[in-house]
Amino acid sequence: MRHYPWGALLKGIWRTLLLLAVTTGFVVVTGTLAGGPSFTWLAVGSVLSLFAAVPGYLLYRLGAPDHSADSRIVLLLVLTLASWLAALLVLPVYMSREGTPTDAVVTQVHRGISSVSEKRFPVYQVEDRSNNENLGRLRFLDTEPKVGDTVRVRVDPRGWFNVTVSDPTGRFTKLTALVVAVLGLVALIMGAGGHMPD
Repeated sequence: MRHYPWGALLKGIWRTLLLLAVTTGFVVVTGTLAGGPSFTWLAVGSVLSLFAAVPGYLLYRLGAPDHSADSRIVLLLVLTLASWLAALLVLPVYMSREGTPTDAVVTQVHRGISSVSEKRFPVYQVEDRSNNENLGRLRFLDTEPKVGDTVRVRVDPRGWFNVTVSDPTGRFTKLTALVVAVLGLVALIMGAGGHMPD
């Protein structure tokens, strides 16, 4: 009578959980970079997050059977996509919890240009209404305020992130979080199965 390979299953589960934990750590770091006060930081953080799954993946791969080579490649691709999406969630989730609501005044309106689509979009320079402190720039607002208009924003009291709109989370953030959760579950199932014997 053949017994169920519980040992292999548990090994696959804890190795995959370790992989997810390491990946999450790198996602937090790269997401923090992506939330910096310029498009350069966004680009750098997003690019680095594409490699966030690699260290954890290498830990997972140690001792994995050779027959799981194909599934390991798919697992790495799934985690890489999940890492990139998760990195973009760090800023809005953090700011929605820790950001201080503040009334800001638009002082200048610049014209930015996307390096991907090469389309121009407005960038709003804002300052604190109460003390005239420069808060940074806002992008992608639902409205188009003019110089002198007041907008509600969130300011990071620790100074880690750039200023954001008052409600930085929305349908896009929730959908992204759902996709990341599904990809994480797929990675866990694939990872656990990758250590099972033939």
